[in-house]
Amino acid sequence: MGDSFHLSTADLVALAFFLFVWVLHTLASDGKLVSRMSLTTAMNAQREAWMRTMAEREIRIVDT
Repeated sequence: MGDSFHLSTADLVALAFFLFVWVLHTLASDGKLVSRMSLTTAMNAQREAWMRTMAEREIRIVDT
């Protein structure tokens, strides 16, 4: 019974690689690996600045 769960060296290397990549991906997607601003965050800041500028402008409606 103890011999039925034997993993080869290649299997152990593949398992270790999978776990390493999984942890690396988790850290990268949580932003703990690189601390730069994401594209989504940068675009949200740009949109907010644009909306504030538009809210402060005078309303210019032309009737024809």
